Amino acid sequence: MYNVYVKKQGSYNPDLMGEFSKINDAIKLANDLKEKDETITYTIEEISGHFDSYGEPISTVVKRG
Repeated sequence: MYNVYVKKQGSYNPDLMGEFSKINDAIKLANDLKEKDETITYTIEEISGHFDSYGEPISTVVKRG
């Protein structure tokens, strides 16, 4: 599963924009959002299904832009 997070300029926490099963769909959404607003930054994370000792899901950053 892939999550797309978008951080707007001046904000502290990124917003979750969508969850996708295919990486291509996540990249398409991120690129579309970036085209609409050049000031945002996005992060695509892959969720592995495993959890750390605090119960938080372990994720890996796949792409940033």
